[in-house]
Amino acid sequence: MNMWWINLIILAFFQTSPSMIPEHDTIRAKVGEKFEIKLLGNIATGYSWALAAPVDSQLITLDRQFYVDAVSKIDGNPGMDVFLFKALKEGKATLDFVYRRPFDRQIPTDAKREHFKVQID
Repeated sequence: MNMWWINLIILAFFQTSPSMIPEHDTIRAKVGEKFEIKLLGNIATGYSWALAAPVDSQLITLDRQFYVDAVSKIDGNPGMDVFLFKALKEGKATLDFVYRRPFDRQIPTDAKREHFKVQID
């Protein structure tokens, strides 16, 4: 099985309102292929990237989510939150992410957000 790795690195951190969520180019994958999204973060701050809404489980499944430390071992350097998905069925989906503290019950309105469209062929 061919695996397609799509590495999307978000380098700019900026505050956004929900109406100003950055939108990226469409991610394209074939049925059965895996793709990943990498988002710059710093787990030492207590914040990490998370899916803001469940994925469309008919089209996509989240295989793994993990954090990769920065190459430089200097304290405070950001790393990457990595999300590994698998395309299950043809169609279109969206993946919405929010940068938040996992223990907060409510997501602040000014939380950082990222939005990705996925096309599965």
